[in-house]
Amino acid sequence: MALLDRPPYAASQPDGMPAPLDVAEPVRRGVRVRVAVDREGLSFQGRARGLGDLAVQGVQIRVGTDLPTKLIMVDRRVTLLPPTDAADPTASALVVSDSLLSNALVPLFEMVWERAVPIGSVDRITDEDRELLTMLASGLKDEAMARRLDIHVHTVRRRITRLMQALNAETRFQAGVQAALRGWLTA
Repeated sequence: MALLDRPPYAASQPDGMPAPLDVAEPVRRGVRVRVAVDREGLSFQGRARGLGDLAVQGVQIRVGTDLPTKLIMVDRRVTLLPPTDAADPTASALVVSDSLLSNALVPLFEMVWERAVPIGSVDRITDEDRELLTMLASGLKDEAMARRLDIHVHTVRRRITRLMQALNAETRFQAGVQAALRGWLTA
């Protein structure tokens, strides 16, 4: 099962929060579930934590930008394209089972999946790493972090590099996103 998840969402709760993705049940039945989520969707309160919870349950989740559409694909053969305007009561979804269209939608999902940044399951992190990541996320420069931690700037850079590798991040920004999604940042 593969999903592309992006706003706009049909609000199902009084505060406008979208209904959480409920894809853990297929995972419990042994189905491989991959979800690519648009970063814009993470702005909803509690959304990142909910995705982290799904990752712990075995759902493979990645975060991307500017996802082209919403999509739900089953067995790479049947695809549901939800309506683009979730708030429009007259909008309808499109179910695609034609192999020609599916041959275009499967590579679309795979391209988005490859470009998105994976979030992982809950990992162990030291208090020192959590403090370093929080400072990094707040925009402090390496030298300022070194002064606050009372360590050498080269040590800070080595630790940041190690954390980026652990988070499978190519940039510091991606590391910050990954750390936030995993709940590694201090409040």
